[in-house]
Order: sequence, then C-alpha cells, then structure tokens
Amino acid sequence: MMSVLEIPRIYFKGNVSWDPVTTNNYPVNYDETDCTTVLPQNLPTIQDDVQAFRDRAVAQIGASGNWNPHGTYRSSFYETAVCGFDRGHGTQTDDPFATSAVNFTGMLVDLEPFGSVSSQLFFDSMLFGVEGGYSIQLPRTSRIIARQINFGRNTSRHTAIAGIASVIWTTCFAKANGLRINALDSGILADLKNALEADDVLGLSVRFNAYRTVYYDNAALTNGSPAMAQEAQQLADKIAGGGFQPNPARSLIVGVVGLWRKNEPVHEPGDRALIQVGATPAVGTASARCNVDSLVIDLSNSVPEVDVALTKQDLGRLSVVAIDQSGAVQEELGSIPYTSYDRTAYEASAGLVTLPLAPGMAEKIAGLNLQVNTVQGPILREQAFRAIPLTPNFYADQETATSASFQVYEHGVPVGNGVAFQLNQMSSDGQTVEISIPMTTDATGIAKVSLSAALPGITAYVPSFPSQTVSSLSTQLDTYMYVRVLPDDPQIGALPPTWPNVYKYVLSNWNAMAPCMDNWLRLDDPEQIRAYATVLKRLTDPAAFEHFRFMPITRDMSAGMRSLLYAWLDSPKDHEAELPSRVRLLKNVLRTQPATAVQRREEATLPLETMTQTELSRSLRGGPKGN
Repeated sequence: MMSVLEIPRIYFKGNVSWDPVTTNNYPVNYDETDCTTVLPQNLPTIQDDVQAFRDRAVAQIGASGNWNPHGTYRSSFYETAVCGFDRGHGTQTDDPFATSAVNFTGMLVDLEPFGSVSSQLFFDSMLFGVEGGYSIQLPRTSRIIARQINFGRNTSRHTAIAGIASVIWTTCFAKANGLRINALDSGILADLKNALEADDVLGLSVRFNAYRTVYYDNAALTNGSPAMAQEAQQLADKIAGGGFQPNPARSLIVGVVGLWRKNEPVHEPGDRALIQVGATPAVGTASARCNVDSLVIDLSNSVPEVDVALTKQDLGRLSVVAIDQSGAVQEELGSIPYTSYDRTAYEASAGLVTLPLAPGMAEKIAGLNLQVNTVQGPILREQAFRAIPLTPNFYADQETATSASFQVYEHGVPVGNGVAFQLNQMSSDGQTVEISIPMTTDATGIAKVSLSAALPGITAYVPSFPSQTVSSLSTQLDTYMYVRVLPDDPQIGALPPTWPNVYKYVLSNWNAMAPCMDNWLRLDDPEQIRAYATVLKRLTDPAAFEHFRFMPITRDMSAGMRSLLYAWLDSPKDHEAELPSRVRLLKNVLRTQPATAVQRREEATLPLETMTQTELSRSLRGGPKGN
C-alpha cells in the first residue's frame, strides 16, 4: 500500500552516523520504570554520586561494552545523495536532480532503552537538494520510526554489536505542512509535484534501510576480539586524559522517496507483507505492491550480505507466484535473476525489484497470497492480514486516560467492519505474553484499545490473527506497538522548590547520564540554569515533544520533575543554597579509578547461532554480545 512502491519515486544512498549515549542501555545504570539514573547513593554528596556515575560509565566501556558514554544522541546523514529515480521506465540517472545531496539530522532515542526494537529519530526537517535550487523541502509531520529489524542481515562474521542487523526507517510528510518541491527543469521533480495535486495523495513518504553498522570507525572489529578490547581501552584512555570524546557508529543506507496516499501508515510499510519462511530463514521480511501493470517488491531489508565487500547472497533465480489458501499456485508472475538483487542493483534502486504484470493480472491476484521461491522452495510468503498501530511508539503520563488505534489491512488494503484479532500485551522485552485482548475493527478498519496508565512502565503490544500464534515478539513476523507510561511523581512535584531538591531529584539524572550536555548547558550550575529559564521552559514543554531540541532528549522527564523544575525557575534566587557543584567532565584523570582499571574483565559473549531474538535485541544495547 505504501506508495514508495509506485511511480514516480526517487532513490538515494549514502551513510548515517549514530551517536547515542549508550550508558542508559544497562539496568545497572538506569531504571526505565521510574525514569531515573541509578546513582551510587553511598557518597558524601549528590555531586560525588554524579561524578562516580560518570567514572563508572567509562569503566564500563571495556567491561560491559558501553561504547559511547559521551554520545550526543545525534544522527546525521553524510555523503548521502540522490542516486536515481523511476518515472515508469526503470531506474534512470539522467536528470539534473540526480546526485543532489540529502541532508538530515535527528535525535536517536529508544523508547525502551534496554532493547533495540523501539528506536526513533526526532527531527525538524529533511532536505533533498539545495534551497533555492532543485529541492524537496520536508518539514516534519511525524518522527521517523524503525521497524522490521533483521538480526540475520549480515552473515559475514566480520561484524560487531549491531553490525549483524539492518532495519527499515519510515516517515511521511504532509503536503499541508509546508512541503515544497522546487522542480525547475527536473523531470522527476515535476512528476512528483504534479502527483501531489491528487486528492488522495497526502504528501510524500521517505523510507530508508540502514545496514553494515561499524563501531570505533573500524570495520574489522568483531565482538569479544582483542581488537575490540583495544579500541575500548583507547576510548577510555582518551576520556581519562580529558576532553569531550563522542564515539559515533556509522551505517550505510539506501532509501526511496515516493507518494503518501490516504489510508497508508505513516511509520512502517503497509504494503502486502511477505514474511520469511522456515526455521532458518534465508532472507528477511519484504513487502510488495501490485500496480496496474507491475509488481514491485521491496527487498531492501531482505537479502543478506556474505562478506566484507557486501556481496549479496546468491539465492539463484527467484520465482514469484500467487497462491491460494491451500498453497496451490494459481498464477506465475515472473522471476528475479541475481543481477536484479545483487549489490549493484541494491544500491541503485534501494532494493526495489519490479516485475511487469499482464493486463488484468493485478485484479486477479488481489485476493491471493504472493510467494517468492528459490529452487529449494519458498523463502517469502504473504501474510494477508496486518494490524498496524497508528502510533507505534506511544508515550503517556501516569493516571491519564488514553487509547491507541490499529489499522487493519488485508493484502495491503484497509478492511471494513468486523475483522477480529487478538492484541497481546507483553513484557517490555517482548518475551512474555501477559494478557490477550480481543479486538474488532470498525467500519474504517480501525480497532481501538484503552491503555492502562495506572502504573509507570513499558509495555509491548503485538497483534495476532486467528491463523497466528504469538508467544514472543518477532520483529520479522509481527507488527507491534511500544507504550511507555511516564511516572507522575507527585512526591517530587510537592518538594520545596530549592536548588538542592531540583538538582538531586531532577537535573542530576541527566547531569550524570549525558556528559554531552556540559557543552551546551551545565546542569549542575544554578546560575546558568536560571539564565536560560525561558528557553528551558520552552524546550521541556510537552507541546514541543516532537521537536529536535526537546529536553530531555530521552523524553523521560516525569510530570512531578517538571513541576519542581518550573517552580524553582519561578522562585527568587537563594544565594546561599545555589552554588554550582562543577562536576568535572574535562578532567585529567578519572577520580575514582585509574584508566588501567577500565578493562577489568572480558566482555561476555554468547554463541550467535543459539541466541533468542530478545538476547539479540539486548546484545545491540547493554546485553552480552553474540559471536
């Protein structure tokens, strides 16, 4: 259904950097229910606790794989540009818009920080081309969401941490929100601009796949290797030597820009879902769209790379068929040679493969299931029904009544009234089903569920249909929603609005967790905080939640914390109590332990072949790594 699989569409490729603070990926450092940093609590002052926490985070670089304690949360495209387009005649590059730069910077935030399946990018705008020249200017409508993470993407064994995985990132931009296309004499931009005038086109959709992630700027690293330990030690030594030392990872990306039509999801593919088949799947889940005269299959997240040169696995010629409910082939739709999904083809067209359809074929297969086969058998098979959350990463405040909605699709088309399914409420790691909630769609194909916000915490919701059995969340098989209920903390909001209280119960959390803030605002300095009172209120206002500069970046300030902070900002200055602590960032030596103690034990690793998805998800954050 998602219209990046119809024409016109634009392809781009390049690189993206990831610079999150990784310290909150560990339960020993962070309480994701209470939204608080786990400080030592055994030192003379809160300032000592904060300093000890920072020192401990550095010690965890080698001991626990905490690869970026000085992160900034920023993610930016670099060396990224338009690489082609399709106006209905296959991939082309002969347009003045081809090779135009793609600019994007966002804040990378995990709703559930102990795992890797709830990532999102908060941003303000995206730009293709140059303002005043050929360009697509895209003010944000909604954040970018990561879904369908594929933990089996890179099989080369030359990977570290998230290097094994790939993931689809998606968002849409409403034409009513200031979207602008400056086409000049570009044919592809003129096509897009003209297509936006249709009543059922809401705007543009951008979808990109991130893969081949590299850490410490060293593509040769593997989990648990001596080289990884050496890189970790060098980072710890640099921090101990003084200065600000962010350590971003980086990935390759391929992407596509296309139309966003009515009834299409904003944050993930809503096309016909082709689910991986078999106990040891050869490929990752894909999606497909039947246009009038073509079938377009999105393999951007599917075919593995097998070596450091990123050679695509040769699965042979793939046949595409349409089958009935019994599995019998009803229509043979064509075949895909290796040259259509190898590395060259993948980078040229973002993994999209097009098969021509005979006249009337799209209508004939509308109610059948698509299937992709190798000579050994099926590798992808359509899952007819999908329930997609309208808000896949959902935040709520404790004791605030709220609800969430799911749009149900059949073969990529919204259903009508009366379609039943189960909504499985799960633990935050997606490992355990807690309750199953019966759901039924209304006339528009939407089903709503009331969300309990009685207690703070994080919950996963995974839909399943009668033909499906769900025991744990699978990012390759399931759609899902994550809900985070932030605590109200009335006891904090009721505290006297003094600087000691504000620092201890509010600001020390991020002063400890995010040393990067020292570059912009000293969270331990009451004079600086008061000087920026107006700005702080604007940046922490819940109304600014979607903005790039919202604070805290991690979106985990409780209502009680905000109330206490605002009350103090509005109070008269207390000259005796408001003394800066000056927790040290740019220091010459670690206060509590020498640099030589940073790598105090070998980082734990698990056999990659036997790891569950939950273990894989945690391994990309603070859990034991696979090897």
